[in-house]
Amino acid sequence: MSVDRLEVRVSITKLLLALMIVIVPLSILGLVLTERSDKTLDNNVGSNFKAMAQLYANQVTQFVHERVIDTGVLASNPAVVNAVQNAGKTKGSLDANASAILHQQKTMDPRYLSIVVTDSNANVVASSQRPSQVSYAQDAQWQSVYNNGQGTTRISDILDDSLAKANYVNIGVPVADQTGHTIGVLTAAVNINEVLTPFRQDQIGSGARASLVNDDGVVVSGPNADVFARVKSPEFDFVRDSLGTNQGSQTGWVTADLARGPYVVGYASTGLKQHFPNLGWVVTVSEDEHVAAAPVRLLERFAIGMVVLALFMLTLLAVYYYLHRTQRFSYIDEETSSDQPPRAAAASV
Repeated sequence: MSVDRLEVRVSITKLLLALMIVIVPLSILGLVLTERSDKTLDNNVGSNFKAMAQLYANQVTQFVHERVIDTGVLASNPAVVNAVQNAGKTKGSLDANASAILHQQKTMDPRYLSIVVTDSNANVVASSQRPSQVSYAQDAQWQSVYNNGQGTTRISDILDDSLAKANYVNIGVPVADQTGHTIGVLTAAVNINEVLTPFRQDQIGSGARASLVNDDGVVVSGPNADVFARVKSPEFDFVRDSLGTNQGSQTGWVTADLARGPYVVGYASTGLKQHFPNLGWVVTVSEDEHVAAAPVRLLERFAIGMVVLALFMLTLLAVYYYLHRTQRFSYIDEETSSDQPPRAAAASV
């Protein structure tokens, strides 16, 4: 029984030429697109980290501004103002009405660890609890807030209360009379664990790490680090220069070549330094570049592998064609030589 067979014969020369015309340009295009997609991937990861850093920075900024506003409202309370104005009349004793209001505020908002009101001589006139001292005349924080009667809101560096197991800052707000003249100072110790705790997580999302860093590069709060450890942030060295430019601030991320490898670092300033010079806080969100891009990088490697394989197969085909062509010509030469009689024999005939 005969079997019909469909045979397609194609010249290997034409096949090789067609493959070169198709595979080589496509391979080059694939490599170019892969390179561009790699940069696009880093840009997308960096933009996501920038958004996360901005979210954390906004939370920090909002917390600080709200506490400053609340403390300022408390300093303008009529009972507090009257207590400062009548300070000389009740020498040696605290104003009961003002102290009751301060104690009520502390009870209603546990973030207030203590609230103290002093007059223009730095003597305590009201307090939310028994004051630890009766005068703040030698306190640098008090002096900067009172500012020789000019009155300026200040926030101290981070302090630690081991008894309350809290990190806190002292928010100092001037107490002013009806004419706006500073007549005293209200100082509130505010627990800021609520702000620092999110940065103490080992990782956020799929493995990134977030840190709150001061503008001198010291970690304020981060995984296994706090402001008292005085640990330097290696990522911040790459962020510092970018923060000083408009383009860097808008971009919001950099690739940092750290000792442990390349990292994608998103960053955002809290903007607090504009009002409080000692709070140059910046949020950074970073992750190993290879880990951050791993899900898509696998597809990229597969694409590159296919391009390399195609070029390799094309090379093998070209080598085969070249060797086959050489062998064919050699075979023809041998056949031609065997068909011709020797010259000497032909001459003798």
